[in-house]
Amino acid sequence: MRSLVDFFIKYGIILFFLLLEGISFFLVVKNNYFQRSSFYTSFAEVSNRLFLIREGVSSYFRLGSTNEQLAQENVELRNRVFELQNQVQMLKGGNGLRTVTIEYPQVLSADSDSIKRKDPKLEFTCFSARVINNTTGHLQNYITLNRGYSDGIREDMSVISAGGVVGVVMAVSDHFSIVMPVLNSKMQVSCKILADKKVQESLGNIKDIGSLVWPGGNPEYATMTNVPRHVPIKKGDIVVTSGYSDFFPEGIRVGSIEEFHPAEDDNYFDIKVRLSVKFSALEYVEVLNYKNRAEQAALEAKTRTEEK
Repeated sequence: MRSLVDFFIKYGIILFFLLLEGISFFLVVKNNYFQRSSFYTSFAEVSNRLFLIREGVSSYFRLGSTNEQLAQENVELRNRVFELQNQVQMLKGGNGLRTVTIEYPQVLSADSDSIKRKDPKLEFTCFSARVINNTTGHLQNYITLNRGYSDGIREDMSVISAGGVVGVVMAVSDHFSIVMPVLNSKMQVSCKILADKKVQESLGNIKDIGSLVWPGGNPEYATMTNVPRHVPIKKGDIVVTSGYSDFFPEGIRVGSIEEFHPAEDDNYFDIKVRLSVKFSALEYVEVLNYKNRAEQAALEAKTRTEEK
């Protein structure tokens, strides 16, 4: 109590002055149209600025849920693209493969309509996952995802993003999984170069298959090898997956040609590829489960055994 009294004795004159100033300001604004209009205008401007600041802060903290929603929408859009490609193949007399169906095991039940309506011809099941750890500065980099065995993730599943190819799942626990990305010296991806329309019209569909490897160093570039010299390529050509593996479907973007030159044996090109995925900023990915991988691997192993 004594402290409060001392405070008023010390600052009483200043407080009384501020009180009178406030009363005077109120009377001026209340009884004069111009001052009242100016006050409300200024007050509205300050309030709007504070509202924008508050909204900006709130939006920042909502980015996590927004990004997750966008990631799921990207998966659904990719699903639709594959479905349309599947229909085109069927109309052309193809087998209707390479279609993706969406499945979120953490929310779908056995009675879900999404599961009941799954076409038995569909080859891939797609899972959305978030990157929780990622390295880019080593020769052998790895990515950690927030989904694991309990979410349906298994080893050898391929991983892609909105930008293109990311890598392959190499280890799985109950709730997490480790991905070997393109930025790993042990990783190889079978790729091909998309020829422009003029080349396709004159030479047809060239089987320009090569292997993409990362030599280390800059995380934005990789090297494509074993591309024959007779293949007409140029800077800016798009590099996509070839489909010649049981990991990635055909046509997933890998990057674009930055530069190329003859290899040492002079029969092939060494091609520098600018990767389409920016690994240092990777947040969300899509994990593809090739449902017929075991069947394909068993048949190929049987064939190799019989040849011996």
